[in-house]
Amino acid sequence: MLKAIKIRLYPNKEQESYLSNLLGSYRVVYNLALNYKKEAYKETKENYRLKEIGKELHSNWLKSDEYFYLKEHNTKVLKQSIINMLDSYKRFFVNKTGFPKFKSKHDNKQSCRFPSEAISKKNNYLSNRITLTTKLKDIKFKTSDRYKKYLDKNKLNIKSATLTKNKSGSYYLSILVDGQANPQLPKPNNEFIGLDLGIKTFIVGSDGTEFENIKIKRNNQKKLAKLHRELSKKQKGSSNRNKAKVKLAKFYEKLNNQKENYLHKVTNQLLNENQVIIIEDLNVRGMMKNHHLARSLQELSLHRFKEMLLYKSEWYGRDIVQVDRYFPSSKLCSVCGYKNVNLTLQDREWLCPECGTNHDRDANAAVNILKEGKKLYNIPTRCGDLKPVEKTSLDGSVKQEEFDLRNIT
Repeated sequence: MLKAIKIRLYPNKEQESYLSNLLGSYRVVYNLALNYKKEAYKETKENYRLKEIGKELHSNWLKSDEYFYLKEHNTKVLKQSIINMLDSYKRFFVNKTGFPKFKSKHDNKQSCRFPSEAISKKNNYLSNRITLTTKLKDIKFKTSDRYKKYLDKNKLNIKSATLTKNKSGSYYLSILVDGQANPQLPKPNNEFIGLDLGIKTFIVGSDGTEFENIKIKRNNQKKLAKLHRELSKKQKGSSNRNKAKVKLAKFYEKLNNQKENYLHKVTNQLLNENQVIIIEDLNVRGMMKNHHLARSLQELSLHRFKEMLLYKSEWYGRDIVQVDRYFPSSKLCSVCGYKNVNLTLQDREWLCPECGTNHDRDANAAVNILKEGKKLYNIPTRCGDLKPVEKTSLDGSVKQEEFDLRNIT
């Protein structure tokens, strides 16, 4: 099972200089390959692939006086930039994403990928040192003890590693490992739970569980505004402006780390306590078009939460069911089923005119999501065994199996 382990690198000055040059060379080869492919198609209508562009890399670019610095780096690593460029082309035609663009040295984040052949198999990850290529030896790194043991145990199964330098100047390495799945979690307390995701309260569970919206950026708005003011007052191109940029980037990184840590805690608790988690298939991109909610939605990171929940459920053998985004979870009475068509976003509570139940909007929605999710999961009812639906896949899709109601007596 593929799993990515992210570690923080602490290179010395010599290693940092080499890493910076490597990222620059990787970017240059990417741009050369993109330009070569575009020009070749424009002139001859030929669609060059890895073989033709790789040949150009070895026969011309590496031997050119203009790009003499490319010779300093591992060609297997540089060739990965061509593969990345071709992947961008593929995504453009298959997924209709944006056409590949030339990379700039002013990009906020720079990265390059090391294939398995460029990573030493003799690494002792328990020693907090990692060797990549012959010129990148014994780089100091930090990660949890659990991940160190996992890397050391599966070091022969490492598939690739992606080096990233972010805007604050920090270096990270994400190592893709084909190792054994994590041990099964203990038996959960609850078999099912329905979750309503919101803005006022981040998560409300059908069992009464609540997770607050910690409002990371909103609670640090004064500090952010101060750092932005300091940056705007610095002269463009000056070293003081660069220092202010790094200071601001580090603070943003700190806030992002706090939010990531919170999301990990929430998802871990939910997966520890529940076997089947039922959530709404929210259209986050469409919701972001509402300018009154966009800022709050962005701060919540709903997409990131869902992403974490999905891949961790694969690790630990939990099930995720997604309810259709058009299911009126907030408008239905969870007691009698009455639909309140006049309910608005401002109504946090409402009284059911049919059964007289007073509903908290979010708690009621969570119960309705639980009920609908159980139907999708096809739990065996009083008679007849119904085939359960497949688990939610990593792309977020849910496959619902059809069954014949006439078989149920």
